[in-house]
Amino acid sequence: MPGASDITRDLDRAFWWIGGVCIVLLAGITVAMLILVFKYRRSRVTTTSQVEGHRLLEAVWIVIPTAIVLWMFYVGYKGFGLIRTMPSEAMVVQVTGKQWAWTFHYPEEGVDSDRMVVPVGTAVRCELAAPPEDVIHSFYIPDFRVKEDVLPGRSTELWFRADREGTYNIFCAEFCGKDHAKMITTLKVVPEAEYREWLRAEVAKKYEPLVFEAFVDANHPKFRELSIDGPALYATFCASCHGAAGDGSGLPNEARDFRQPSGWKLGPKVVDVYRTLSLGVEGTRMRAYPNFSPWEKVAVAQHVRSFLGEQAPADSRQDYDGLVQEYGLDKIQKPKEAIPVERAMELLVQEAGAATRPAGTTRPHGG
Repeated sequence: MPGASDITRDLDRAFWWIGGVCIVLLAGITVAMLILVFKYRRSRVTTTSQVEGHRLLEAVWIVIPTAIVLWMFYVGYKGFGLIRTMPSEAMVVQVTGKQWAWTFHYPEEGVDSDRMVVPVGTAVRCELAAPPEDVIHSFYIPDFRVKEDVLPGRSTELWFRADREGTYNIFCAEFCGKDHAKMITTLKVVPEAEYREWLRAEVAKKYEPLVFEAFVDANHPKFRELSIDGPALYATFCASCHGAAGDGSGLPNEARDFRQPSGWKLGPKVVDVYRTLSLGVEGTRMRAYPNFSPWEKVAVAQHVRSFLGEQAPADSRQDYDGLVQEYGLDKIQKPKEAIPVERAMELLVQEAGAATRPAGTTRPHGG
């Protein structure tokens, strides 16, 4: 596959140089061996001759292979140094791997996502970690030739800089359990303007105030406006344990069967599932999902309770108000729209000038 970054091309170049030299040596040694086997086979030579030392030949076959090995070491180490030297100006994305999904946190913007989106031409440093109770994973982006182990309770890192747009697969390259093969997501490389627009949309998911009408209606238009897909989130984060149909088939005898009223720990209302997603269930493998925004928790809760069909009880206004009060959801506010630094400085200068002018005066014409 073609390289998608400068790192990729350097690593590919090292691979092909070293691989090419190995192929040439293999072919040369094999041909020489076949010639010698044919020329000196037993049917043609009945006696052997005494072979004396040959200093020049011995020096040649010591010096040349040593030089080749040292050259290979240099080429390989150069590539290793490239992927291990983190650019100081790189943007940071915190990557968490857990059975069996990847999540991405953008600390500067406070955004969480189940896929990775980065601007083209920008160096990206991935800080990798897994929960202490999880297993080892391996963060692997084949198109960028980068791979690094993700260790429970420890931090590792890698970096890349994409120089062309596109969508690339992210895999787990370390066998991590039953649904290891499904631990796949995507890296999307987009123009800077599109990246900023995506960030604004993700921030809206986190800070957009909840409304009761959406809380009780899975088809509320706000979910489409915020691009929140409850079934897709369930398939990514929940189905591996609870099964695609909510029957607990992913982890038999451990995961609950959401199709039966007895399969609910707290209850099948949206408020109950919301609390479960926020706190987890102590003593079980059900973890909290702090990376989910309030809207995403509601969307997942509505999908999960749909497995009960007509048996699912409705949430009352009192239930909603209690949850809003408990989690402070009434205090969620959209952040102010960001403006360029140059424009901010211009406004500050204007305000400072207005503050220093005597009362009753006006700005000179053209000033």
